[in-house]
Amino acid sequence: MLSTHREILILLFDAAVRYSMREAFLSSGNVSAYQSLTDNIYHGLPPLSNAVVRSVFASHFQLPLPLDPHGHRALMLFPWRTFLASRGPFPVTIDNLNPISYNMQLCLCGLSDEDRKVAHGELLGTHFAMEDALRSSYGMSDDRKEHQTFLRKQKTARMTESSTKSSKALLELGDSEAWQRSYLILWKQLEVIKAEWGRLKLEVEDIDTVPLYKQFSELYGAEILYPAMRLLAVHMGTEDEFEGFGTAFQDTLPPKEVSEMEIKTYQLQKLLESMEIHMIHNLQKKINKEITLVISEKTREERNLPTELWKHHNMQETFSVPRPEIVESFVQRIMKQHREIDDEIVFQKDHFRKCLTALGCDIMARERSNFETYSMFYENILSQQHQLLYQKEQELQAIEDRNGNAELSLSQLAGLSHEMIMEITALRSRLADLQEEDHNLKEKIRKEVQEDYEALVQNIFLLCVQLKGKVDEYRLNMSQRMFEIISEVRKEGVDKMIDMKRKFGFRQDSNALKEHLAQQGHLQELRDENSQLETLLCKLKTMSCWKATVQKVQLSTTLREVEKEAFQNKKEYLESKAMAEQEAVLFRQELKAARKALLQCQTENKGLQQQLDKQEYLVQELEHKLNQEVCRRQHLDLTKTKNLEKMLEGLGERELKLQQLTEEAEKSSKIRQLQGKKEKKEIQQIRSRLAQERSLKLDAFQRVEELQCQLYDLEEATTRRSSPGDSSWKQDIGIPTFTLTRDFRRHLLTACSTGGSTIKAEKMERPKTVPPGWRNTVVEALRSDLTENSSSLFAQHCKQKTAQQ
Repeated sequence: MLSTHREILILLFDAAVRYSMREAFLSSGNVSAYQSLTDNIYHGLPPLSNAVVRSVFASHFQLPLPLDPHGHRALMLFPWRTFLASRGPFPVTIDNLNPISYNMQLCLCGLSDEDRKVAHGELLGTHFAMEDALRSSYGMSDDRKEHQTFLRKQKTARMTESSTKSSKALLELGDSEAWQRSYLILWKQLEVIKAEWGRLKLEVEDIDTVPLYKQFSELYGAEILYPAMRLLAVHMGTEDEFEGFGTAFQDTLPPKEVSEMEIKTYQLQKLLESMEIHMIHNLQKKINKEITLVISEKTREERNLPTELWKHHNMQETFSVPRPEIVESFVQRIMKQHREIDDEIVFQKDHFRKCLTALGCDIMARERSNFETYSMFYENILSQQHQLLYQKEQELQAIEDRNGNAELSLSQLAGLSHEMIMEITALRSRLADLQEEDHNLKEKIRKEVQEDYEALVQNIFLLCVQLKGKVDEYRLNMSQRMFEIISEVRKEGVDKMIDMKRKFGFRQDSNALKEHLAQQGHLQELRDENSQLETLLCKLKTMSCWKATVQKVQLSTTLREVEKEAFQNKKEYLESKAMAEQEAVLFRQELKAARKALLQCQTENKGLQQQLDKQEYLVQELEHKLNQEVCRRQHLDLTKTKNLEKMLEGLGERELKLQQLTEEAEKSSKIRQLQGKKEKKEIQQIRSRLAQERSLKLDAFQRVEELQCQLYDLEEATTRRSSPGDSSWKQDIGIPTFTLTRDFRRHLLTACSTGGSTIKAEKMERPKTVPPGWRNTVVEALRSDLTENSSSLFAQHCKQKTAQQ
């Protein structure tokens, strides 16, 4: 039932948008709204329909041809294929939800505010028309009222109602919805066939202009509507009453006591009959034309091809091609020399070759004749076209001559049209003034009527507020009384339950019932308080409504006074504007006179001005000479004073520079003396350090020489003891001199650092057998250390000096 109700709503919206709104816009001349609505319904209405839309994947799994995708048999035999064939392009996804509101808004999105009001009126009109049709179909309005009361009762029905009544009401509701669905489908079929019939009759692609729509409506009323209504009147037995009306579409009215369903059914039948007659008539024309052509070709005695049957309908040239007898001659030639053996025919090779060569010659002759005939045919067509072009050129020249004579009349027409345009503009301005006066009079009358009925409206509103307050008080009293009765009944029921328990010997406590009763009493008190608060709230609401109305009345009175003041101000403004315009005209006239007098004065002043200019020129020359002499003298005086001032300033600056330089020289000399003293002290300290280090290193050299002498003595002693068993001892004792000298050097340096002052400078004789190379290497190594130490100390001294500076 819900699906049928949804389908009815969508069909109703489709009929209103596709037919009622478009006809309303086109009949009123609003072509832009008609076009925008026509463009948008092709995007918004198809998603709302229940037309079969195949899936993207249904090409691989198609239903067999006899089955219908909406049928139950197809669903039972091929469920998956039926699902793919009837559930949209992407049935598995959730995106196939149908946005009904969006598509409905899409149909009306291109309309303006005024056009939307018209569309809303057409929607309501279609809804009311369907309700009227439903009421007329049921015969009496009481049935409709009972149906509406049932719908209201159905919402507030209780569970105790009988099932028979509800089932009957549901059956009536289902019948009404089925009738509405059939009525809307019939309406849609009628409109589709009606549009197609109009296109065929008017021989146009679409009826989208106002003249075409008027022509179509007149034709439809004369050929379809009037005959259908006449047939319906004959069927109803009211033909005599229908004879009084005219045959025009505007005067055609349906008979009385006829439902809308029957009217549309008869119109649809009449349209189908007209379409069938039109199709049969066209088919008869074609058949008769083809039959006449075939008969004429058969009756012709010439041996030519039937080219008349092959021509298009628009061809007007006559062209005949002789019928070739190639096949017949080939058969005759080849059958002259043949032999029949049972079911076979035998030919000789030479005979067959001759027949083939003859066939080739015949084909070439046919092609040549065709070429000649077709070339002659096209040459004739070209010559005819040249003649037609020459005739058109002659006609164009004649028309140009006529246009030259008509140019004079065009100038006269231009003058007359200009005068007519001026008159039309004057009439339009007058019409605009009259419309404005009419609007002002209507506004004035409306305000007077509003002022007359304002007191009455206020009294009615106050009475309504009072009645509303009384109704609220009555409702609250009724609810309070009902709660009191419920509490009394509850108390009596609890007392009876306690007595019954006591009689039948139940030992359970009745405290729970008493507590429940106490809670209900407390709840009743709270309800009483709530009712009192609700009464206060109702009173406050009435007071607020009364205050709001009083304020609205005051605002309306003030608004009227302000409007009156604005109207008076507008009048004063218009009067002042008119006075200002008059004054402006007077001022312009005065300005013109003043300009004339000014021109005369200017001409007189020019002569005087020239004389004055000459005198002023002479006086200016004298003044210029005197001013130049004075300026020269002043310039010489200024230059002298400036030179003296500059000399004095230069001397003062030089004296200051000398004083500064002398002070700086004294300071620098003192600083140099102090630095020289410090440097001398530091040099003395460095020299003393160097002397100490040198003495220490010389002592170390002497000690090294002594140790070397001792070592050489030991080596000589060992060489003297030459024996064969001592070679191994020599190898064990033979330590490299480099390692010994390095160890001794470390030992001596540590000894010198701890107790260098105790070493005595004792000289020992060096043996003659020792070479001097070892001593030189040791001395050079110690000198390099000494120079490195001294350079590092000198660099540290220089850094300290620069830091102090």
